[in-house]
This record gives sequence, structure tokens and C-alpha cells, in this order.
Amino acid sequence: MISSAPAPLFPFRQVALVGFGLMGGSLGRALKALPQPPRVRAWASEFRDLEEGMAVGVLDEAAADPEELFRGSDLVVYAIPMGSLPGQMEEHRGLWEPEAVVTDLGSLKGPPQDLMERLGEGWRYVGSHPMAGGEGTGFAASREGLYRGIPVWLTAGSATEGSKARLEAFWTALGARPRWTTAGEHDRRMAWVSHLPQLTANALATVLEGEGLGRDELGPGGRDMTRLAGSSPEMWSGILAGAGPELCRALRSMERALAELRRALEAGEAERIVARMEGNREWFRGGPWK
Repeated sequence: MISSAPAPLFPFRQVALVGFGLMGGSLGRALKALPQPPRVRAWASEFRDLEEGMAVGVLDEAAADPEELFRGSDLVVYAIPMGSLPGQMEEHRGLWEPEAVVTDLGSLKGPPQDLMERLGEGWRYVGSHPMAGGEGTGFAASREGLYRGIPVWLTAGSATEGSKARLEAFWTALGARPRWTTAGEHDRRMAWVSHLPQLTANALATVLEGEGLGRDELGPGGRDMTRLAGSSPEMWSGILAGAGPELCRALRSMERALAELRRALEAGEAERIVARMEGNREWFRGGPWK
């Protein structure tokens, strides 16, 4: 039986995007693909990105300044590198509409949440971290389906129930799968599942480069493993600065695992490595993140 119940209304009338590269541009595309899309405004450091967004109909307006950007916007989304986020939030405080909800797409939630609490704006702030991305930069790297079907971590300190409900409905409407956690637990997990893989890819690229080997010499597995080495250094500088001791603990665990493999090879005990690989395969067969 086909339900005749109306689809839930999208919770925001106008969305302001601070940053319009891969993440912000993809969000703009997703918003404009909705049956009843909100009005979308954006500001970006590269005006070319805004021009491209206007040309393909993803943007309703390219804002010349923050005051223009936030006027009438009931959702503000910061899609900029972590290193720039605190300064931008502090600068923009007082320009947001009285009832506007504020979120960001960064992979650390503790620092922006703490900042918004100190500014007295915690009631309106709900952190978002979509588990999506890519090594490209700028609006040209964006794509409409980036957020569809992916988990999005949501965190809230003193945010109101209304702010939380609207952000959850926002991501649900875009086809994502929102999950709630605390900022501290989120950042602990990301050290292992996001930041450690990034630095592991960087380490592997460094070793290969030191041997004079190019990425074009790698097979499919090697290319998969080094893909993250093409990520934006600008994006990662702020993340690493605020990552904290958990990432160091993750790196020490990686060092121990590699050392164990080396010692087994030096001792001629290949069976130890094979046994470890069997265990790894069982872990892998656990399937994708549900």
C-alpha cells in the first residue's frame, strides 16, 4: 500500500555556507536536489568557486560579506578548514540571526563546541561530521551524492532540543544517517578511524618516495592505500594541531604492529604474519559500518 502522507517539511528556509569547496559545494548540490530546496547563499575565499556554483544553479546568491551572507539565514554551515574555524566563528558572532542554528563539518568536534560554549552561543551549536570527503579541492571537486547514505556524527553540548532536532532532520532529509555522540568520544574515535589512516598513508608515501618509486608504479591496492596522501595539507594542519594525545597513542600502536611484522620476517617466521593476516581477514569480513 502506498502511503499518501506528506513528506516532512525541510527544517530550514535559507542556508548560509561559509566555504564552498568540496564539502560546501557538495552540500549546496545536495540541498538544491531536494524536492523543495531552501534558498542557498555562500561565501568562499575563492570567488571562482562561487561563480561556478552560480553558473550551474547550485547557489541562489554569492555573498560579498558575512553580514549579507547571514541575513535571513536560519542555518549556518561552516565548511572550512579547522585552522580557520575558530577565528571565523568569533568574528561572525553577533551576525547570525537570533534563531539561527550553527554547525560545522570538521573532523574535530571538541574545539568548536568549547569555543561556542565560551562565546555563550552553545544553545545554537550542533556539531556535524559527515564521514565523507575526497582528495580534491574547490567546487570543481564537489558532487551531489557525496552525503547520500553516509553516517554523520552529531554532537551537542548545551544545544537546545529544537536545535538538535532540526539538525538531525536536516541530515536525514539529505539522505544521510545521523548518529549522536559526545564531542569527546567523537574526537577519540576519529583519531583511530580517520586521522590514523591519513597519517599512515602519508608515511607510506614518504617511504615510497624515498625509494624513488612513484604512485604510477603501484597496483590497485597500493593506489587505494596512498589515495589519502593526496589530501589537502591546509585542511589537515588545523586538525593535527587540535588532535591531542589520542592520535599519538594510535600512532604508537601502529608502530608496534609494524615492528612486530618486521621482527617476524627477520626471524623467518612467516607463519606468524600469515596468522595475523587470517585474523585481519576475519575483521575485514565484519562488513561495512552499519
